[in-house]
Amino acid sequence: MKRMPCNAIAALVLGMAVICLFGSTGLYADQLRPGTDGLAANLALADIPEPLPAVVESLEGEAWLVDKRGRETPLVEGMAVEREQGIRTGSNAFIALRLGDDSRIVLPSQSRVVLLSDKKVMQVKLLQGQVESYVHKRDPQVEHFQILTPVGVLGVRGTHFRARQVEGEDAVLTEVLTGRLAAERGDGLDEPSLINARQGMRVAPVGTLKAVDLLPGPELLGQQGSAGAQGEWTVLIKPLAGAKRYRVQVASDPTFLRIRREQFSSSTQISFTGLDSPLYYMRITAFDELGLEGMASIYHVMHFLPVASKY
Repeated sequence: MKRMPCNAIAALVLGMAVICLFGSTGLYADQLRPGTDGLAANLALADIPEPLPAVVESLEGEAWLVDKRGRETPLVEGMAVEREQGIRTGSNAFIALRLGDDSRIVLPSQSRVVLLSDKKVMQVKLLQGQVESYVHKRDPQVEHFQILTPVGVLGVRGTHFRARQVEGEDAVLTEVLTGRLAAERGDGLDEPSLINARQGMRVAPVGTLKAVDLLPGPELLGQQGSAGAQGEWTVLIKPLAGAKRYRVQVASDPTFLRIRREQFSSSTQISFTGLDSPLYYMRITAFDELGLEGMASIYHVMHFLPVASKY
């Protein structure tokens, strides 16, 4: 069996995953190195561009532009989002925004944010759901990107990180994948707490702000199911110690700015439907007992091969 060709980004390969046989189907997957997509590279520019307006780089599903009066307009790729305008995503929706300095913001389904800026400091006001950010580095002493939440501020100096509201609670969970982040409560009474790469933190109005290590990326074992857009495709994950549930994202690009499907499950068998291409990128994460989402394992997957092979 010939190894599939990958584009320049997908060529950063850690190795081929074990290919297993489940019924009549097999798995052919290149595991990629997380954090090598170039989105967190240093930005060496004398003049820092204004972060806004942002541009809708990719959109899957439905999302809306929300003005200051609350009026909504359907978003399309290429549309600009100005200062003090908001974004709301529907169910099974994903949107990626490109900022003026080429940083990116990705919103999954059921999320709401407002975009702000102050003296070239990009500010994202998180109202609901989650925001994932790929922020370019600048002067290490300059905080140039902030997530504003009801419980505090997350200050960034060049990082790939996630932040999300805890549903039904006055708390925010954040995980740093590369770089570092400073978490500070809104009252400003405590010193900011540093979160390093591969760490996460629960930020609440009371209690200690303590960074903890994130779970490693789970391993993809195999797949089963039937081919075609109408068939059900099931991926199988190796159980990970400490994991309470898993998330699997399927994208058409290695930077995961064009996410096609997403599933959460406490099971290690996760199914998808409506995928009509034989080749996708897959990102797998696990959540710990605190609800923190861990590091990602990334694969370049060709599914529904007629036989299984070992590579």
